[in-house]
Amino acid sequence: MSESKPNLLFIIPDFFSIGEYQKLLYHNDIPLGTLQLSSLLKERAGVQTNIIDFRRESELTRDLETEHSNKDKYRDAVTRVLEKHNVQEYRNVGINCYTSFQYLYTNSIAKAIKEEFPNVNIIVGGYHPSAVPEDFTRKDSSFDFVVKGEADALLLNLFKSKSLLEKKSSEVRILESINLIDVNTLPFPDYELYLEQYPLKNKNKFEIYMSRGCPYQCAFCANNYEFRNYHFENFKLHFEKLIEIADGYTKKIKIGFADQSFNRVSISEKVLHYILENELNDRFNFSCQSRVETVANNADLIRTLRKCGMVVGYGFETANKTLLKEMHKTDNPTEYIKKMEAILNEYKSNDGPYCRVNLVAGFPGESGETFNETIAFINKHGNHENIQISPSLFSNYPNVFVYKNMNYYEEKYGSKFVKEWWKMPSNPLKNSVPQPSKDYSKKELIGDYKNKYVSILKLFRNDVFADLVVWKSFFNKWYNELE
Repeated sequence: MSESKPNLLFIIPDFFSIGEYQKLLYHNDIPLGTLQLSSLLKERAGVQTNIIDFRRESELTRDLETEHSNKDKYRDAVTRVLEKHNVQEYRNVGINCYTSFQYLYTNSIAKAIKEEFPNVNIIVGGYHPSAVPEDFTRKDSSFDFVVKGEADALLLNLFKSKSLLEKKSSEVRILESINLIDVNTLPFPDYELYLEQYPLKNKNKFEIYMSRGCPYQCAFCANNYEFRNYHFENFKLHFEKLIEIADGYTKKIKIGFADQSFNRVSISEKVLHYILENELNDRFNFSCQSRVETVANNADLIRTLRKCGMVVGYGFETANKTLLKEMHKTDNPTEYIKKMEAILNEYKSNDGPYCRVNLVAGFPGESGETFNETIAFINKHGNHENIQISPSLFSNYPNVFVYKNMNYYEEKYGSKFVKEWWKMPSNPLKNSVPQPSKDYSKKELIGDYKNKYVSILKLFRNDVFADLVVWKSFFNKWYNELE
């Protein structure tokens, strides 16, 4: 590696104490945000980059999951992986602590690097450092820099100036973004960097953005950056490059639009027309997320989405009107629920790809009654082969509205939260889920969740929800663990 060029080794941390069900959720995405940073730093600052994905590495080395039971084996395994990727040649390491579930692993990796390679600068960024930077600035911290907010402009300035990187400090320095980057100036993500080391698995899919941030501010969502659109010509250049990569595979590749609300993006209709004009729907399987209110009462749009081979996930969340308001989903829940019904009727009455209905269970204020309202709605309106039900439990991430306003939910509903749950050594997903309300315990929630959703999930196509056995096993075990 060249001595004159700055360099950066990106690290994607794994998760401690999670089961097979969570690996299905969190081990199969290509880290698009990190690959975007890699291409930006290469193009604008001449930075040489590399990447280690400890999620994929742990599938090859079991000792990477033994930190709590056998620290020596774990440390040896980490060192072997780092040396395999030539960490000794890098002056800077960037760890993407994307979610709070990765907090303990991020700290552990940083400590191992600092002890073995003390002269390395360790930079940490992601949703968790942006929300709780103080978690990384304690006296015994292994980190040198904490990125708070969007990393693009911050890292670019850091590597262009070089002075901060070269000047060692006894204190951890927080870099906070003030000006957001113009997304239309971003280069094509560095997919090849990742694929050279970690080939696609059956569950992997490519992702691409038409926008950044979200125009909505739901109370449970961590994606609360300012909303910005790509211009169509900029997007098309990136899309064509991604299609060229995806065309290199013999199987029909999945391409997901990672935007928070596909139809809220101003260029979305142009993108759909581009897919149809170039017959890309015959070559790829597409998916996206959308909002109920942006699609309802537009049967032509739904038909166009399905003609494009687009599997759309609709963020419905709940059929309870009070919870819809508490989630900041809508100010008119009656109309909102009617719109969801209309969308589902359209999918039931015409041929084409299925849709997903995304649901959130256990939001503060949930009760047995509100839970059953949603189940009743799904049984009445969503029991069809063209409708996939996709439930999840509310997790109280530190950068969401709920975490910042826990007192409100405690006083109004008797909700019970575990503060700083990400620092506990047990399964972080289980710790992040609060007791929803005074008269609805966490055990009752998990019991209802596993018993009432399993019968609904069984009804959908087995090829789409083939991991139901793993899902059932995880929630049965969790239920039995709870008091």
